[in-house]
Amino acid sequence: MTTMVVKRDGTTQPFDASKIDKAVDWATKGLDVDPNIIKDGTVMLVRPNMPTSEIQLSLVQSAAKLIKRDCMDASKAAARLALLDIYSQVNTELGHTDFGYAPLRTYIERGVEDRVLTPELLEHFDLDALDAVIVPENDLLFEYLGITILTDRYFVRSRLEVNVKDSGKIIEAPQHFFMRVAMGLALGEKPEDRTDKAIEFYLQFSYHDYLASTPTLFNSAGLHQQLSSCYLNTMADSLSSEDDENRYASIYGTIDECARLSKYAGGIGTDWTRVRSSGDIIRGTQGKSSGTVPYLKVYNDTAVAVNQGGKRKGSFAPYLETWHPDFWAFCELKKNSGDERLRAHDIFPAAWTCDLFMRRVIETPDAMWSFFSPNEYPELHELYGKEFEDRYEQLEREGKYRHQMPIMQVWKKIITSLFETGHPWVTFKDACNLRSPQRHAGVVHSSNLCTEITLNTSDEETAVCNLGSINLSMVKNDEHLRQIIRTGVRMLDNVIDINFYPSSRAKNSNLKHRPVGLGVMGLTEYLIQRGIGFDSEAALFEQDILFEKIAYYAIEASSDLAAERGAYPSFEGSDWSKGIMPIDTYAELLKSRPKHEWQTAPETRLDWDTLREKVKRQGMRNSNVMAIAPTATISNILGTTACIEPPYELECVKANLSGPFDWIDPSLAYPAAHLVKSAFEIDQTWIIRAAAIRQKWIDQSQSTNLFAKRGVKGGQLAGWYQLAWILCLKTTYYLRNESQEASKVVKTQPVATTSPNTDIMNQELNMCSIDNPDCESCQ
Repeated sequence: MTTMVVKRDGTTQPFDASKIDKAVDWATKGLDVDPNIIKDGTVMLVRPNMPTSEIQLSLVQSAAKLIKRDCMDASKAAARLALLDIYSQVNTELGHTDFGYAPLRTYIERGVEDRVLTPELLEHFDLDALDAVIVPENDLLFEYLGITILTDRYFVRSRLEVNVKDSGKIIEAPQHFFMRVAMGLALGEKPEDRTDKAIEFYLQFSYHDYLASTPTLFNSAGLHQQLSSCYLNTMADSLSSEDDENRYASIYGTIDECARLSKYAGGIGTDWTRVRSSGDIIRGTQGKSSGTVPYLKVYNDTAVAVNQGGKRKGSFAPYLETWHPDFWAFCELKKNSGDERLRAHDIFPAAWTCDLFMRRVIETPDAMWSFFSPNEYPELHELYGKEFEDRYEQLEREGKYRHQMPIMQVWKKIITSLFETGHPWVTFKDACNLRSPQRHAGVVHSSNLCTEITLNTSDEETAVCNLGSINLSMVKNDEHLRQIIRTGVRMLDNVIDINFYPSSRAKNSNLKHRPVGLGVMGLTEYLIQRGIGFDSEAALFEQDILFEKIAYYAIEASSDLAAERGAYPSFEGSDWSKGIMPIDTYAELLKSRPKHEWQTAPETRLDWDTLREKVKRQGMRNSNVMAIAPTATISNILGTTACIEPPYELECVKANLSGPFDWIDPSLAYPAAHLVKSAFEIDQTWIIRAAAIRQKWIDQSQSTNLFAKRGVKGGQLAGWYQLAWILCLKTTYYLRNESQEASKVVKTQPVATTSPNTDIMNQELNMCSIDNPDCESCQ
């Protein structure tokens, strides 16, 4: 009896096993995968009246089940079979009857008709020329996880109708996705150059050399091109703004701005230090302030309520300086016990820590630490370096502090909170400011959600940064690296002019300073390709060479853009205008740190003198050009290792709509796989030393996670953060913990709170998990 199956259009036809043979043979061509296992595993599942879409899904599942460390090619086979399903879905929607890609024009016209793509794509490009450069075979570069992520969350879908429960039909395949993003970014070019630049941008995406950040991938060429990743704002100490003031320069005004930024998928870091502390007098009513915590709860609830375009929960990171009287309560925001009225579980607190605090912790641990009212001494918020230290100690001598506490008690509070909740993140105010190329334009009051952005904020300016990352695993040679960087910086600069800005002070700031954040992914894979393990002197040396080149080429690219388009408006007076490079400010900062054997000299290998003169002569297009953000999502899309880190896990089980499947770290595919270690197996001093090497060259910062094995002692943990400060890091990020199941399962419940008076520095404590390890707000 003939088995009938149901086609996508609802008609029936006899089941034809030869179609399965053809699909599997295509998907496994050139791969070390047994096609018969996939075929047999699918055919045995076929039943009468089975939809052909389910047969295709069974094919994908059969291949995905083969993914193991000794069969890594199965990931590509599963990806190719998933591609066949994508082609079928898209072509059905676009009315294209042939196998493969529909004409680009057909896709663009459908997207414009459905009001998911801007009509500008039809008006400003030679679509036939763009169609001619599409490289369908580059779809074969994808791994299964990457193509799954794109399908589930990134591909454009048809317009939703009212009361339709599904998420719309996919109308975009991978190469059209890359071209759509490229076209959106090319709208920032002169009309006569847009087609050529779209081709240049597309090829970089298509060959997996570079990828823009998640907001750019979501929204490029859409009707609301909110392409920026990160925002930083500062909160003024008033309930609301008067009519003649900036509407956002107040507590509720800034919360309103955060809601607007979050609506369009931005991650936000907010400086809270100016908000008066608990007990401060309110002159207008002669009452006493309730402090920062009640407003932080409103901020927290706003992050939950205003999800990012319906795609993910909002992500807010409040920053508070360590001298603020509410700092102790701030450290307890994420505790899982105590008075819930004093808790805020959905935000990501960070300590904005000054050099004076760290110096006392390390050099005079018997010293006291003083807390001052920001309402009474607002100048502390605007000072850094020696000027801050002089004013702080003057106020101490005069007894102007609200209260004092032993410095080690405060430090232990930070470390205890890190043990229990993963917060507050430890970031370093003075390093961020003393090494900022924009010292003439204001103060860096905080970092961002992912701690890699270090830009000025004020009542008039909300800092914005646009991100993208080089895929180091694809870099062939120095000239290839240079070209990737030049194209990447150009795309990032275009974002500034194309971008939809949810607030006026964000737009004003971005157009005035034009910062961008060129980052990297695939560092571990890059090292393993060269036979170098992460925890080695060779890895430090290799990174020193590599990141000097990245810095040199990025600065050169921005300067050449300035020659073409003009320098950013606030260039004059900047460090750049004086020929001061990031490596120079590193040399100055290093002089202020205690001597340590792991500090590295500011040595250079490239012709920096020539570049200095070029920058002084031509200017810079961008106030900042480098920032290494997390790449949990986009590195998975391109199938490489995340960001700058050793792998969190070498093997694990992931799940998608098709079901669970094994995932293997891509660096295990190389001959030097025996050198690969998980982040928990590596002594964390290697991670800190590597971050210090990179930080020499970077004008912003980097998202530096630390990884604590189960049973790590508090004193050891404290030593990591002290070392990070000594080695001149600007920021650190999450503290990630190893679970009791040897990294296979991440716990989600924090341990009970430790009393503030308990000496945890020598205790062994279990670590709780971090709150959002796969956050996409940056990349």
